[in-house]
Parts: sequence; structure tokens; C-alpha cells
Amino acid sequence: MTLVDRHQGPLIAYARRMLGSGEAAEDAVQETFLRWFRSEQRPDREHAAPWLFRVCRNQIIDMQRKRKADLMEHTETVTDPTPSPETIVANRESADQVARCVSDLTPRQQEVLQLRIQAGLSYREIADVTGLSVSNVGFHLHQAIKTLRQTLVAT
Repeated sequence: MTLVDRHQGPLIAYARRMLGSGEAAEDAVQETFLRWFRSEQRPDREHAAPWLFRVCRNQIIDMQRKRKADLMEHTETVTDPTPSPETIVANRESADQVARCVSDLTPRQQEVLQLRIQAGLSYREIADVTGLSVSNVGFHLHQAIKTLRQTLVAT
């Protein structure tokens, strides 16, 4: 399995969650792999995941900053499009409830939770991606799961 085959799916899912756009996510992941192949200081392929996720995260942050700056230049208010009826029907009620609960978490908790559950990274790898300590990663994950459990049980 090639490096791209192994990591592209999890990276796109991570970027899509952070950016809210499939096209932007694909751009971020493409740039991540370009940086991998251009870099002279990259880890071996066995330890590539933290490096790729860190570079992708930085690319996402840069894209979000640029988007925010572009939006600030416009005086018009941009509203989010409403979901299509097909999307509403396709989403189950329980999935929507979990998504709402996750969106109420802090951005740090959301990111750490996503890297752990969706990308399957270890605490050490998450620490490498985010710049947090391993114990701090554990704290944020614990708090996120505790909050989700309390919120979902209460409803």
C-alpha cells in the first residue's frame, strides 16, 4: 500500500471536518502530500502519520486564516446554505444529535477527538500533530468524552 493510499482517506476526513468543504479538504491534503515529497526532513514512511497530520493541520489553519481575511474584505453578509431535503432525510436523528453535541465541544476537544477516533492516531501521534503533551491529549479526550456522555444521557 502506498503512502497516499494509506493516509489520504483519513487526512481528507480530518480536513473536511476542519474546513467544512470537500474541495478545500482535497486541496489541503494535496498540498500536504506535495510537501511530503518535496521535504528533505521527513520521517520514514512507518512514522509518516503524525508528520502528515501536522502539515495538513498547518495547511488548514493557513486556509482558514485566508478565508477569514477574504470574508472581512467583503461588506456583504454571507450566510450558510441550508441543507438539502435529501441530506436531511439521509441523516438519522441520532447522528444529528451526536454531531450537535460534538460541535458544542471546544475546538481543541473536537480536533483531538477526531484525530483519535476518525484518524486512529495514538496519543503520542496526536501530541506530535497538535503540539500538546501526551497527558494534555489524554485530558482533552477525557473531557470531550465525559461532556458527550453527560449531554447524550440528559437528552
